[in-house]
Amino acid sequence: MDEHFKKRYGVYDGIDTGTFKHIPEISCYNNNYYIGLKREGSVTNDLIFAHSNDDNLTEYYIVNGNSVTYIGYEFTNEGVLNLSDVEFT
Repeated sequence: MDEHFKKRYGVYDGIDTGTFKHIPEISCYNNNYYIGLKREGSVTNDLIFAHSNDDNLTEYYIVNGNSVTYIGYEFTNEGVLNLSDVEFT
């Protein structure tokens, strides 16, 4: 993981994903949206998209306009986000 990515999204490393506020109005089954953190220098909170599979894995993305940035994954039974710039395979 490069330093720019870590500096920009490092606040999410190891965070308890239960701190995100779920947005049920636009979420469904394994595709959920959350209000994330307000990172330094930002005037708004991040919009987070989380895609889960049925095998205990959730992958997290930050939505920014028309683009998304992968920020990491969570094993559902652990409840913390593992920061990564490479999608979990």
